[in-house]
Amino acid sequence: MMDKVAVNYEKMYYGFPVILVSFYDVNGLPNVTTISSSYTLKDMVVLGFSSKGYAINQIKEVHDFVINVPDRSMMDAISYCGANSGHELSKFDNLNLTHVKSQSVNAPMIRECPIAIECTLTDVIERDQFKGIINILAQIKGRYVAQEYLNDDGGLQSSEFDNVVYIGDGRKKSFRYLQ
Repeated sequence: MMDKVAVNYEKMYYGFPVILVSFYDVNGLPNVTTISSSYTLKDMVVLGFSSKGYAINQIKEVHDFVINVPDRSMMDAISYCGANSGHELSKFDNLNLTHVKSQSVNAPMIRECPIAIECTLTDVIERDQFKGIINILAQIKGRYVAQEYLNDDGGLQSSEFDNVVYIGDGRKKSFRYLQ
């Protein structure tokens, strides 16, 4: 048995996948943000945002968005999209990311990401107990995977995927690669 020490961290991230959430803002302009608080079950997805962020306030208005799963080669984009506000600049233009119209929702996919999941907002959850945090529920409308990550039967070849996870204690951002 391992001895444990009580810690008083503001946050505790124990290895969440890093995703890029893309959307068209209320003016129809493509935008993207980095988040790491998510999970899916069947056709439902839950995402967690800071309530002050530009992205969540736009998604609450427009409803459609895409979860783009980047791989290790996109570390610069992951960091940039998480550190800059879409309210102030066009992240797609500054990073040379390619936004492509989705098929099932009114939101852009990111061509450079190997996985894209199209979603429509269904519920917004805000509680006084958790000030500054908004959780959203959404319905998954479509899933897309780059051909090179699929086997001959159309199944996901997880061993080929080189995604990034976020681990940290709220004081320092730490990214890890699964391979």
